[in-house]
Amino acid sequence: MSTQAERTAGGVLWRAAGTTKNEVEICLIATRGGTRWQLPKGHINQGESDSDAALRETREETGCTGAPEADLSEIVFWFFAGSGPSRRRVRKSVHFFLLRYVEGDTKDHDAEVDEARWFSAEEAVRRLTFESEREVLARALGKLKS
Repeated sequence: MSTQAERTAGGVLWRAAGTTKNEVEICLIATRGGTRWQLPKGHINQGESDSDAALRETREETGCTGAPEADLSEIVFWFFAGSGPSRRRVRKSVHFFLLRYVEGDTKDHDAEVDEARWFSAEEAVRRLTFESEREVLARALGKLKS
């Protein structure tokens, strides 16, 4: 069985929901018929930096533009893709960035996602499907509080 490496980038898009940075909303995307809530992310194009890819993918998948504020590091996970003789293991890395909301509307998300929606920080933590993304969001929220 072959192994493939994928490098991607994504964002934790946030906006103020009150008078302090402790009251924030996080924009999540729904996929797989609305059964998975995730952080926006996607492939890095040739010649594109990780942060530029995160900005582009976040804009495409949420309908909203963000401004980079901090590097949130990288997560790595493995999964299987394909079937039969073309089945392969994939090592996927996602480099995340903290992005402050600038403009846009979630109704303008692309067709790759079922929905994009703002949640309170607490609700976003509960909604995220994957533990690794909850850890990224926890890092982001820690940076916003400091």
